[in-house]
Amino acid sequence: MDGRAVTATNRRWILLRPAGLTLLELTVTLAVAAVLCAIALPGLQPLLDRQRAASARQVLSSHLAFARLAAIQQRQAIRVCASIDGTTCSGDANGWAAGWIVHRAGPEGGPATAEGPALRHHTPGYPPGWTIRSSDGRRHLRFLPDGRAWGTNLTLQICVRGDLMAEVVVNNSGRVRSESVRRPGGCPP
Repeated sequence: MDGRAVTATNRRWILLRPAGLTLLELTVTLAVAAVLCAIALPGLQPLLDRQRAASARQVLSSHLAFARLAAIQQRQAIRVCASIDGTTCSGDANGWAAGWIVHRAGPEGGPATAEGPALRHHTPGYPPGWTIRSSDGRRHLRFLPDGRAWGTNLTLQICVRGDLMAEVVVNNSGRVRSESVRRPGGCPP
């Protein structure tokens, strides 16, 4: 205290004095916090984009690894393709951001159509400005019963608002590898 003796009256006043903040003080504090958050949030968008791209890369890689394992275990061709509705292939090489499905492929040399329900499907619901595109001429990926990927290497590029954020590559032996792009650059056309 300030050197004065604490009397019973002073002690009672100290105990009965209201503690806390007024409504006005709380309102001003919340308003200042809201303004600071509004200033900080646009700066967090690149971080959120990188995290979402890393998540998309991991999910896509795991589905491709699942498809390869299913082909080996079931001893039949398994196909992965872009899909809008989660049941049929869209045939769009740039439409992977809408989702994809893993299903049994048609007979060798015949049309690759889904036979039965999809083994797995993913409908991510990415925000506008997201694209996942495959290599030129590769609208789907087909794993053979021995785990090899039929055709040429497949590269799936994850792009956010024109910036290349990640890639998932499947080579002819069926091995899936993915990488984040350290310095986002322009997405190839």
